Amino acid sequence: MTSLDCSPLNEIVAGLLLLVSVLSVAHGTRRLMRGLRHARPLDVIHGIRGLVIALAAVAFAGGVLLAQTGLIVLGAVFLGEELYETALVAAIIRAGEHDERPARGP
Repeated sequence: MTSLDCSPLNEIVAGLLLLVSVLSVAHGTRRLMRGLRHARPLDVIHGIRGLVIALAAVAFAGGVLLAQTGLIVLGAVFLGEELYETALVAAIIRAGEHDERPARGP
């Protein structure tokens, strides 16, 4: 049985993770800039989320390429915490936007 360390599979997986990272940076930066330009907080949150996903994908790629479990665990913990945090902030913003809508008359 071959190990993941000596297989070319780790380079392929790392390359795909780096591709995901590049695409996520492009998408996240676009959403962040649009949110800042138009003062739309949900776009800012989604842009930050895209950048966080890119950083976690780089950590995963490094862990796969270097065969370091610590980098994979660090990326997973960081990704989970940041996604939870941005989802909570987005929910608070959505709740605030819902409360600001004008009430309908009878």
